[in-house]
Amino acid sequence: MIYTQTMSENSIVLDNTAYPLYEQCKANRLEYSYRGIVDATVVENILALAEANFSDNKEQTIVKKRVYFIMVECLQNITRHQEIPEDPDFDQSALFILKRKQLSYSITSANLVYDSSVEPLRQKLVKVNSMDADQLKDYAREVLSNGTFSSKGGAGLGLIEMARKSGSKFQYEFIPTKYGFSMFYMTLEIPIAKDIVVPYDPQAIDKIRDYRRLLQQHYVALMYSGMLTHKNLKNLLTILGKQINTTKLLKTRVNNLMIEMVQNILGHADRREGETENVCYGMFVVSEDKKYLKLTSANFIRNSKILTTRKLLDLINDADKDIRSNMLHDPDTPGRGFITIANKSRNRYTYFFDQVDADFSLYSLNVFLTKENEQNMAM
Repeated sequence: MIYTQTMSENSIVLDNTAYPLYEQCKANRLEYSYRGIVDATVVENILALAEANFSDNKEQTIVKKRVYFIMVECLQNITRHQEIPEDPDFDQSALFILKRKQLSYSITSANLVYDSSVEPLRQKLVKVNSMDADQLKDYAREVLSNGTFSSKGGAGLGLIEMARKSGSKFQYEFIPTKYGFSMFYMTLEIPIAKDIVVPYDPQAIDKIRDYRRLLQQHYVALMYSGMLTHKNLKNLLTILGKQINTTKLLKTRVNNLMIEMVQNILGHADRREGETENVCYGMFVVSEDKKYLKLTSANFIRNSKILTTRKLLDLINDADKDIRSNMLHDPDTPGRGFITIANKSRNRYTYFFDQVDADFSLYSLNVFLTKENEQNMAM
């Protein structure tokens, strides 16, 4: 992971990361967002997470295949065409979002392209959007027969096949930035059934731009929001662990903390209607600035439990290491998971309770790891 802009030292500590993200994606059954440089490893991990979630639902096989194909094309398109200016204070991060909405899957990408590439790419998108299914089929044959190919892929064949598989039109926009680059936003809807027509949203790209700004504002590199089960827990933790790029010593602590935090969701989250003992809503977010790596977990809690939970969190947070160690050795001590988290992070955690309705609030826990201290210890 990388940070891509100058940040105030306390911003990542003081902000409430989870609730603004929850507000953005609460209408979706699943949302996975990645912001950063997209390489082959990132592509592999994103696809693995999607495959794990597909195996946990009863979606039609043909829909899964279409979504998977479009994800591959979209991610490969980013890796082929993302441009990396040599300026650490210029936000060069690409964006990939997978959403499972009520009527469709939505796949979104954003990446920098040279301004000189904008008009040729726009012309391809306009042409593909103007065609029906039969015309797209004929056009694909024409490109295969006559198209020119370069080191960055085919002459628009990927766009044609994405349009054919989705049965939808591309929504896109090019936003000029600086250094001769534009940010290219693109989104595509894949209906969950053949007879479904996904309503056109004229503000789709504006919403994506706002969402990207929200991720930037909270320095989010990775976010998962959706149903957690014991089955997909292992996959999620594996993928999160692989995408954290830091010292070996810090990575070990991060992995241990993630396991503790995500298992805490499954073990202690309060279930809302439709959720069972083995399934519950959960969110996990990884944020990063120059000083800290922040891990955020979030789940629902009954409002009646907030006062007790707050007292327990404060008790553990205010205790020194020796007191926490004594508490940990007492089998009757409540909140042993919180004690383990505090000991492993070596920093005070923060938490928020944001009411979502009369019965429940979103409870989020933010755990910090200091990168500078870890780097010094590794030397």
